[in-house]
Amino acid sequence: MNPVSERLIFNKNDNAQAKFHFSTDKPFYQPREQISSEIVFIDTEKNPLAGHLSVAITDNTDIEADTLYAITSSLLLSSELRGYIESPGYYLQDHANATLALDHLMMTHGWRRYDIPEVIKGNYTRPAIEFETMLEISGTVKSVLLGRPVANGEVVYFSTDGSVGLTETNAAGLFRFDIHYPDSTGFFIQARNRKGGEYVELFLNPEKFPKLKYAPVSASLLPVAMNQEVSSVVTVSDFIKKAEQRSLYDEDMRAIHLNEVVVTAKRIEKKDEARLRYWMNESSDHTIYRERIEQRAAIRVLDIFQGIPGVRINYDSETITIRDAMSFRDSGLPLVIIDGIPIDWEPGFSPLEMVSVQDIETVDIFKGPSAAIFGLRGGNGVISITTRRGVPSDNSDMYRFNYASINPAGFQKPVEFYAPKYDTPESKNLSIPDFRTTLYWKPDLIVSDDGKASFDFYASDFPTTYSVVFEGISNDGKIIRQVETIVIK
Repeated sequence: MNPVSERLIFNKNDNAQAKFHFSTDKPFYQPREQISSEIVFIDTEKNPLAGHLSVAITDNTDIEADTLYAITSSLLLSSELRGYIESPGYYLQDHANATLALDHLMMTHGWRRYDIPEVIKGNYTRPAIEFETMLEISGTVKSVLLGRPVANGEVVYFSTDGSVGLTETNAAGLFRFDIHYPDSTGFFIQARNRKGGEYVELFLNPEKFPKLKYAPVSASLLPVAMNQEVSSVVTVSDFIKKAEQRSLYDEDMRAIHLNEVVVTAKRIEKKDEARLRYWMNESSDHTIYRERIEQRAAIRVLDIFQGIPGVRINYDSETITIRDAMSFRDSGLPLVIIDGIPIDWEPGFSPLEMVSVQDIETVDIFKGPSAAIFGLRGGNGVISITTRRGVPSDNSDMYRFNYASINPAGFQKPVEFYAPKYDTPESKNLSIPDFRTTLYWKPDLIVSDDGKASFDFYASDFPTTYSVVFEGISNDGKIIRQVETIVIK
């Protein structure tokens, strides 16, 4: 018998969750007093457990601990079902109505259907987007004239954070970089054929993002549940009480209504600099603008660099060297970039000869650490020239398609949650009121192998009760969700 469809059932397994002991150094606290907390995590046999937790501490008079969306309902329920589940935490509560609602939920969202004839043929349905293990930059390299894939071609990237990558294309001209990078990282990518020629075309794959199918609904828009009216009355009363407390701190504040203000100054227009079309120029050490070039009445391109600190001109060999600001020594020949395209020095040929003084709009000079974004090629410094027409004059060979500058979406940089410290008499006696509603947040609280973890924070100005919400998972795979309270008198 071949199954055509199946309906899932939910089996509540209490063993899937773990508990720990939470304690503070005092039973209750005064406003702005330091609160020291400790976690002791052990299993049923008194053996210590390790794990990873997040902890969020909020003021109950302002924010109620969320019970509709939690790690328990996400891992055990909503992640296994199709569609958007409103208030998944409700279905896991221990009462008859929740159990009945959970059964109805599985009848609507818990069905799976199988196409047996296609399965027998080996035609399996696979996800449209593969599991993401790392961020990637991928694409194809093709020849310019025939549009054929370039096999064994060389693709290199330079990033603004100093990383460099090199790979080869396969027989189909495909390449891929698997890398980690933070958001707002810029990349310069260049492709060549297997002989080092640049007459190829680079195609980058667009970034893939899953389509938004089900938008979450705010808890405030959900239908009124049982006992919701009673709890809302208490919440409004507590909020008014908290507002009255805050008004005591604002008694010296007055509202002053100003007459209409008319701004008559000219609007400052942001100058659209052609050099900023190439992201790397934003971090240069020195920029020579067109006005300076005309003031110096430069005849040759080498004349533009006269008087620039750290730049040495050798008219005999028609070369330029840039002194490293870190080592204070002269380096070799710098990397020359014209309108975003790197040009190599060759015996008897200088890249600076490819442009005339009249065609140059700006010149950006990189030396020392700022040249690190170009990798090894920038070890001797970098000269980036932006022309007035976007490409070097009278040189059709410079219309190239083998490079690209991109700023893909990366991972978010971690930011530490700010919390004030009242560790001195001066800080405790500050007249600035502490209105915090979220007292503490730490998404990476690690429980060590001895089963212990601790953290400290300071209370705000109001007598109230704090909710301490822990969520995470132990090293043996058990889900952790626990809510504790701290009293401020």
